Amino acid sequence: MPIKVETGVKGRVDWPFLLAAAGLMAMGSIAMLSAAFPLPYFAQIEVRHLAAVAVGVGALVFGLGFNYQVFQDQAKVIYGLTSAILVAVLVVGSSHKGHRSWFDLSFFSFQPAELARIAMILVMAAFLDARARKIRDVSTVLLALGLAAPVMVLIIKQPDFSTTITFCPILLGMLFCAGADLSHLLALMGYGLVTGAMPLLFTYCQVRYPQPVPGSLPALILQTSRLGMATVVVLAAAAVLCLGAWRLSIWLRMAARAVYFVAVPLVLAAGMLSGVLINRQLKSYQRNRFVAYVAPQADIQGAAYHVHQSQIAIGSGGLLGKGLFSGTQSQLGFLPERHTDFIYAVVGEEMGFLGTTAILALYLLLIWRIVAIARVARDRYGYLVCCGLAAMFGFELVLNVGMCVGLLPVAGIPLPLISYGGSSLVITLWSLGIVANVYSRRYALL
Repeated sequence: MPIKVETGVKGRVDWPFLLAAAGLMAMGSIAMLSAAFPLPYFAQIEVRHLAAVAVGVGALVFGLGFNYQVFQDQAKVIYGLTSAILVAVLVVGSSHKGHRSWFDLSFFSFQPAELARIAMILVMAAFLDARARKIRDVSTVLLALGLAAPVMVLIIKQPDFSTTITFCPILLGMLFCAGADLSHLLALMGYGLVTGAMPLLFTYCQVRYPQPVPGSLPALILQTSRLGMATVVVLAAAAVLCLGAWRLSIWLRMAARAVYFVAVPLVLAAGMLSGVLINRQLKSYQRNRFVAYVAPQADIQGAAYHVHQSQIAIGSGGLLGKGLFSGTQSQLGFLPERHTDFIYAVVGEEMGFLGTTAILALYLLLIWRIVAIARVARDRYGYLVCCGLAAMFGFELVLNVGMCVGLLPVAGIPLPLISYGGSSLVITLWSLGIVANVYSRRYALL
């Protein structure tokens, strides 16, 4: 079947995709300006936001007009520059609240971690495209992890755990869409779940059982956090259970490979070790976020204050909301970080259920169009780039909305196109321009 070459303008732009992005940015700007209005530095926020919108639209147009395949050809250069920028911010970056994550320049601030995520999607897509014939080999998964690990470590060093978390769904989503072996992905997912669950489990036991009975399960879990004999006992028990399950499968004549039963204790051991190490590196404010999640009533005026006020704001909005600039929680300052991380709560209070539903509908439309564009991409590289971006936007939406309503732990993840943040807005619009470019070149000659 001959390749169709499209020479006209018609069909070069996915209008539902761009309209969804424009709708989100418009609603976000209104909600953000309303939330920030009572702040003493509102004028500065307003000027910076409008400047970011202008630069971001320019970045979108640039991404739309710039051939995305250049990023594939220059993947090594992009990886090197990204690593160098992340090293530079650790050395000469500005420090704020214990984080060294920003370059403060004369007229604007820049957060390299936002750029690093998009850069890694571009680099990872090139890597997976080059490994298309070996995509089902375990070596491909390990090499992909090795490629992402240095960048993730540099971001953790800032420290910025929230941004680092977003690399996990991006990597899993791209590997899945590239055709990686499902068992390898399940092992990787299991490792991530165990790693993330361990700090939550330790925090829960510390809050609920400050003085556990010796020999009880909470005491065993807390002992495991110190990597002592309890850890050995837990791993040995897991190994014995897996051995018993393997022998049972043989007796039942099931076609189960022995490697699966070996992999389970290995994944569990690796996840527990990583979880314990992360637990030891948590800062006090990060620990408080876990406390707020596992025991929100334990310190409702302290660790759980953000989530509690967010739930009040969303619940009090009703169907139509209280109106712009009329939210009690936001305008009177009860809701912290209201123009950044908890902007969704402001939408719920001032625009009501209809406003939050409109936000979710526009996001679903945006992500659906990104997936649809991935399916019509002219090459595997463009397909994988769109898959990575869809995974990133989907995860950020779930995590931000989940933390605002108390279903997920609080993480410093902004809501793209909605929350205040110049770096986030500009980089997000640039990435959407790349997606639009993939769509506009879907019929071009290879």
